Amino acid sequence: MASPSGGNRPTLILSGFFGRGNCGDEALLQAQFEQFSPDYEIVISVDERGAYDGFWNWYPYDRCRIVHQGNLGVVTEPNVIGLHVGGGGLPHGFNAAQVVRARSYDKPVFLTGVDASPPVSTSAAAAVSAYLSLFDFISVRSAGSWKTMRPLAEHCHLGGDWAVALPTDGPQPVPKSGSVVLVIREFPPELISQTYQASLARLVDVLGERFGKIVLLPFCPEDERFLDHLPATSSLPREIHWWNPRRVQREIAAADLVVSLGRLHPLIFSGNVEVPAVFAEPLASDPRWPLSMKAKQLCDEHGWPYFDSADALIDSIRTRAPLVSSRFAPGYRERFRDHTQTLAARLLAFSGK
Repeated sequence: MASPSGGNRPTLILSGFFGRGNCGDEALLQAQFEQFSPDYEIVISVDERGAYDGFWNWYPYDRCRIVHQGNLGVVTEPNVIGLHVGGGGLPHGFNAAQVVRARSYDKPVFLTGVDASPPVSTSAAAAVSAYLSLFDFISVRSAGSWKTMRPLAEHCHLGGDWAVALPTDGPQPVPKSGSVVLVIREFPPELISQTYQASLARLVDVLGERFGKIVLLPFCPEDERFLDHLPATSSLPREIHWWNPRRVQREIAAADLVVSLGRLHPLIFSGNVEVPAVFAEPLASDPRWPLSMKAKQLCDEHGWPYFDSADALIDSIRTRAPLVSSRFAPGYRERFRDHTQTLAARLLAFSGK
């Protein structure tokens, strides 16, 4: 089978929560594409149902073959030498159909840059462990997930988040804007309460009092639409670049502070450019909305400020605590490089180069 570019290179399938315009996931895909495209033709596997219209024109979709996750025939094609699933907060079993199909044709599958949620029971743990045994290499992005995954996959590797490889758009260094970037994660509108609206209004007030300019930075199209439900943010400027993670990281690099209400990757982007960042749970008092364990784990690991509610964050801002640039814990980037190098070596062995 000839490649789309006319060559005969081996083909690697990349599978994840792609094509939706979630800035964090698009950053993961860009990092993976740049890691593997010099040596492999890339096929991107997406769930086309619910994907954002026109995503095929974004980078790097515009230079790859795109298939739906229900396409099981693609993994049997002669030039396809493997399937990579990840990264991000994917549930156990994400895209299991292509994974099982690949293994049934004796082709390797890899799971990296992900989290691990605890199984709900002993029998569930056995089922998850059996599924994970299909993978030739597993690497998680946080120490907390590694502790959870080790009993399920004994040889699980402790790696990093793919987005640490994301470059920043434009000329460097990035001039400072003197602003606070505010990222507000969307949730079902029926969960928007008067309590939430009041807390958000207080947060906007205290940020304005301490820092002056506040800029909204939605991380996906749903975040952008969600802002229309929030009177407290109606007069604030918005930077809309969620399909372009490099540009989003530039907006973060220009800021004095990043405040994330519920989104993880603003923290990763802030760590990349060493800008102070804080995370707060948006609906800590509502049992219908779970706490973000993946954010809590990464904040604990890297020493980043984590607040269990917006009100706790407001109290901290009012104390005028000093801002400390976000940096990854010692060894984190080395762990990430080790996971990518190990994965590259496994692929090289299977591609027969």
